[in-house]
Amino acid sequence: MRILVADDEPIEREALRFLVQRHLEEVQVVGEAGTGRQAVEMAETLRPDVILMDIEMPGLSGLEALREIRERNPTVRCLIVSAYDYFHFAREALRLGAADYLLKPVKRDQMVEVLSRLQREMAQERQRRNDELLRKEQMRQLQPLAEAELVNLLERGDSGPRMRDLLGLLGLRLDAGLCMVVGLSDQSFGPDVSPADAPMKANGAYQYLCSLAHSLSSCAVGPWDGGRATIVLEVDTGYDEYQTRLWSSEFARRLRDRVKEQTGVRLRLGIGQTVEGPVMIARSYREALAAFRFEGVSDKVNHFGDLEAQDELQPSELVPEAPRWTPTPAVLRVVELGKRYVEAHFTEEITLERVAQEVALTPYYYSKIFSKVVGQPLVDYIAAVRVEHAKRLLADPMVSIKEACFAVGYNDPNYFSRVFKKVTGHTPTEYRMALVDSR
Repeated sequence: MRILVADDEPIEREALRFLVQRHLEEVQVVGEAGTGRQAVEMAETLRPDVILMDIEMPGLSGLEALREIRERNPTVRCLIVSAYDYFHFAREALRLGAADYLLKPVKRDQMVEVLSRLQREMAQERQRRNDELLRKEQMRQLQPLAEAELVNLLERGDSGPRMRDLLGLLGLRLDAGLCMVVGLSDQSFGPDVSPADAPMKANGAYQYLCSLAHSLSSCAVGPWDGGRATIVLEVDTGYDEYQTRLWSSEFARRLRDRVKEQTGVRLRLGIGQTVEGPVMIARSYREALAAFRFEGVSDKVNHFGDLEAQDELQPSELVPEAPRWTPTPAVLRVVELGKRYVEAHFTEEITLERVAQEVALTPYYYSKIFSKVVGQPLVDYIAAVRVEHAKRLLADPMVSIKEACFAVGYNDPNYFSRVFKKVTGHTPTEYRMALVDSR
């Protein structure tokens, strides 16, 4: 145990040093401070375990020094040694975290007993830390085995007591949870990666994926098997179904993008719907697997909730790889709903997120199906609708270009002119002049 003695009287410091070193084993006085400022500085540089602190010292008082020291090092134990038997001093010292308050002249047996107690407490704290480190090390060794067994149970549809035990071992409550299936596709490797190097690249991507997923959320990541792995995620029970779909889709894209940045491997992910409790988690796994295998709108991230809502997938089917995608009637309906929404609200601020929420789909998925069905991104469609209405307004010579700009939902006339030219090939002024010439 390392001790710093802080007292403005040299003889008191010497007496405390002698008492400590004479009557306590494995104790070292690492320094002596004659002022409060010195005590703060020496506590910072010497990092003692215990400080014997007088209250009345030049400059910073012992209590002021104690406050400063505890702010910098909350684990250090401070023992106040004072000639003043004042209740308010003792109360303030204990409030600031002092381990005890002793009155001078300190009796030998009293000092030995207090320091021995602190020594035992520190030994017990060290043992607790060592036990915790050992437990974490053992858990780190068991975790891959537990995660592998968890995925094995999911594949078998077994949600019995064994699954509950494994979830408890992994620290997952799973009041609400979902599964993701992540793995390779035909586009996972660039042309510079040879078939011989692909397995090593894939393994590196999987190792990074495991580390990243565990750092971002409470989850279990199963083993890399046949070019794919399963992730079991806890979900915030305060989220509704749509919020969960947004969150899980964003989480999946973050995994995909970070793995691509770090390893160069492009992964594909399928996401199951959120379920309550471990009994239903196998269903989310089947949905995630179906979404993973579906190649239609996107080969990157598919959420089963989006696909099921548009009749792309059914809960029980595992869709084979499909080289081409044909929109279902449900897909055509939601695209049409989005177009109608734009046409009804084009004068307002419209975003992809707002339109997607209107039709209860994730922005990522809706953006993909809208572009495939309409032939242009939603943002371009919004611009086209606005420009079409602006053209009608510009046909009236009494309407200024600025008024037309504001009337169709733009706030910046310069930006409006750029959009107008991109859509029509002419600026608003050129368009108006052409109308005049044609009359």
